[in-house]
Amino acid sequence: MKSFVVYSDSGQVIRSGSCATEDFALQVAEGEFILEGVADDATQLVIDGVVVDKPEPTDVEKNTAVLDEVRIRRHNSLAATDWTQMSDSPFTESQKKAWANYRQELRDLPTTYSEATSLEEVIFPTAPEA
Repeated sequence: MKSFVVYSDSGQVIRSGSCATEDFALQVAEGEFILEGVADDATQLVIDGVVVDKPEPTDVEKNTAVLDEVRIRRHNSLAATDWTQMSDSPFTESQKKAWANYRQELRDLPTTYSEATSLEEVIFPTAPEA
């Protein structure tokens, strides 16, 4: 048996595993590369044919990831509450206003947390009672 790591030309680990020695070369598809060994795709990559640990992300990369996640959650929350603003919703005007305020707080999240480097820093607004 041989352990293998299949990786892309950018060094990203695509998959790893083990196979019979005679099947080693069969583990790669077109445009992929292989080397003998083991790697963790979440924490490692391949540089010059050597498995290395991924560098710690920069604050800019962390911020980008946080804001991407905030936008996904915001979008989902806005989509799930669109109905609250419809003319035929069952809410009173003051309830509609509370929902409108909540939705505005959601829209403001990327600006409010424009410098966040961790999702733990972000406080998502609480929806009004339905």
